[in-house]
Amino acid sequence: MAIQHRRPRGETRRTILRVAARRFQQAGYHGFTFAQIAEELEIRSSAVHYHFPGKPDLVVAIFQRYREHFAWWCEQQASDRLAPLDRLQRFLDLEARNLDGERVEPLGLAGVEYASLPASACSEAEALRDDVADWLTGVLAAGLDTGDFQFGAAPRDQARLVMAGVQGALQLARLRDARDFTAVRRALLASVGARGV
Repeated sequence: MAIQHRRPRGETRRTILRVAARRFQQAGYHGFTFAQIAEELEIRSSAVHYHFPGKPDLVVAIFQRYREHFAWWCEQQASDRLAPLDRLQRFLDLEARNLDGERVEPLGLAGVEYASLPASACSEAEALRDDVADWLTGVLAAGLDTGDFQFGAAPRDQARLVMAGVQGALQLARLRDARDFTAVRRALLASVGARGV
């Protein structure tokens, strides 16, 4: 009798989410199907539907996954006890990863497709936006306290400026190349009055 190999419990769901997140970032909400995910993973479409009954459920889970990953990343920065400038630099490094593989940054994608996303996915996207804004606000406020940063705006407003700059830089880079992201990165660091940059 042939032995059937089964994936460990939970692995199929995690794999579906990983593939779906990549396809979502590459093609948007309307640019991929359950059948494509199933074909790539060599499973039946019914297996995808078992874990995610509909596309709204899948996209909500994708944004929850982004939030979990960002929360984990924030914990790593805290455990490293980095200076505010180093934390900001690491955030910009994190965003720069979206330059590879023709991926659109999740918040940028949510902004473009907001009107056509399910309401539940919009709520998760908004929560991710708030997670990022809260973290950046804390870093920028800490930098003001230590004297590493010098800027006149409220830290939360400055955080929104950094977020908007990153989104714009990633879009510009898609039209040409990573030099646009690098240029905006320099300007963002200058906008916070970062010393030694």
